[in-house]
Order: sequence, then C-alpha cells, then structure tokens
Amino acid sequence: MIITDAYAHCGLRKYKPVADLDAYMDRHGVSRTVLAEHLGEYDNSYIETVVKARPKRFAGVFLIDLANPKAADEIRRWKETGAFRGIRFPSESLLTHPALWQWAAQLQLHLVVSAPFPKDVTAALSTFAGHNPKTQIQLTHLGTPALAERRNVHVQISGMHKLGKAPYTELIPQIQELYRRYGAERLVYASNFPVMETEEAYAAEIELLRSGRLGIPEKAIPLVMNANAERLWFAR
Repeated sequence: MIITDAYAHCGLRKYKPVADLDAYMDRHGVSRTVLAEHLGEYDNSYIETVVKARPKRFAGVFLIDLANPKAADEIRRWKETGAFRGIRFPSESLLTHPALWQWAAQLQLHLVVSAPFPKDVTAALSTFAGHNPKTQIQLTHLGTPALAERRNVHVQISGMHKLGKAPYTELIPQIQELYRRYGAERLVYASNFPVMETEEAYAAEIELLRSGRLGIPEKAIPLVMNANAERLWFAR
C-alpha cells in the first residue's frame, strides 16, 4: 500500500536532517512526506532545497515570524520560491494576526494549523473557513470535531505519541468521533517525525492505523493514509 505522510519535520539546527527521515520512510513503506517547518525556525531554505531536489517525494510548508513587520512580504517571498504549497500558523494567531491568514488564503496557500483549539479559536476558524471555502485547512494532532461542517477543513491522525503510548486504546473513541464527523475523505495520516523519538513508535503508529486498530475502518485506510494527502499536497 502507498503511504503519504501529511506532516513531519526535519532540520539542521533542530530535529533530524532529511536523510534520517528518508531512511525511516524507506524502511516503513512511506512514499511521500509533507515537510512542515518546526517552531522557531523562519529560514525555510533547508526545506526549500529538499523539496526542489525531489518534488515527487516531498512537499513543503513554511513558517514565518508573525512579529516581523514585513511578515506579509515574507509570505509572498516563500510562496514565490515554488517549493511550498502551504504555510504553518499557530491556531491562536488567527485572533492576533487575521490579516496574515487572509493574505495566505489570497495567495492560494494551504494552511496547516497547529493545536490546541480552544473554543474562541475554533469559532474564529469556523468563520474563516466559511469565508474562504477554497482554502484548504489542515488541523494538527487530532484537531477538533467541532469544524467538521466546514468541508475545507481536514484533520491529521497524528501526535498520538504526545498523548500516550502504543497501542493508544484511550484515544480510539476520539479518533472514531473524528471519523464519524469528517468521514474518510478529510482525515490524513501524519507521523510528526521525529517527535515520537523512536523508530519503534513511528512504525507502530503506521501499523496500528493501517490494520484498523485505531478506530478507522480498514476500507477507509487507503484514503486516510495516502489519497487524501496526495490530493492536497502533491496533485498538480
């Protein structure tokens, strides 16, 4: 089965270089990965280089310094490199920097929105998604079921290792609720590499999801583990 990972990290100053991720991917049957810039890094050049070298293998998501008075110019600059299909925003920044979100939507970028999702942020996200129906929004780390009515919102099945240990039986009701609300077409598998710290955890999450033991039916797995992320991040 082809697997597309919708959210992972790599870097030279934090986390691991792309060669380490490449090795994990090869050993565990992952064909493509979306590289999201890690928090605190606003020079997205490393991911740009990786994506441009192998665009069929990697897609890019950049990050900007919201406090930079030229942040809007930075969004345009990284978009125009051609290496990035999306931008990463902390969820609460919709309340503090709504104009930058709107600018990113205008530039036709996908938005990867980092958890958590408190009620005020979720309400603002619902309004934003409704006003920008062509902007694809991907919520990290099990997101929230509260935005399921917005058809342009997608949720990552990811970050389980931040909440517990495999086999994550305590998370199954939450994942089943996401499946019930969003359906198979708007959930995406994501590893969150290398935050899980061990290759065993990386492999376990793939196998638990692929086998249906995380609450998503096996018939839906090809969409959740490949086709949805492929459509969002790699289709041209």
